Amino acid sequence: MEIHQAKTKQDFAYVASLFNSKNNKYIWPKFQTAKQVEQNCSHTRRYYLLLVNKKPVGWFNIRLSDNKEATIGMIIDHLYQGKGFGKQTMDLINKEAKKLGMKKLRLEVFVDNKRAVNLYKQAGFRETAKVLIMEKKI
Repeated sequence: MEIHQAKTKQDFAYVASLFNSKNNKYIWPKFQTAKQVEQNCSHTRRYYLLLVNKKPVGWFNIRLSDNKEATIGMIIDHLYQGKGFGKQTMDLINKEAKKLGMKKLRLEVFVDNKRAVNLYKQAGFRETAKVLIMEKKI
């Protein structure tokens, strides 16, 4: 697996296509447009496509901070889940974050997302807080 930093409209469209319930019911936000993805990219927030044989299988992002801590996120396309790409992605995220000078990684995960929680624990993450997110329509 290799990575490619998202920079083109086609890259942003692919990332936006991953935000759907087939990939994971826990994704937040549930929907994004290519334009929203492109607008979220900046010098402090980098998006990367995950490529296997030059074909995209998922995405991750690294949001950099001045204090050398990075917040990460990732989605593996549902067609490629359960094939070990999540573990490989965690290794690639570590390498890229180190290359960018980061000293600590942080992420948010829904507690009910057992598969992701297990992946992150295997990658060396530990729980530091529990947050309850609530909403209501008005």
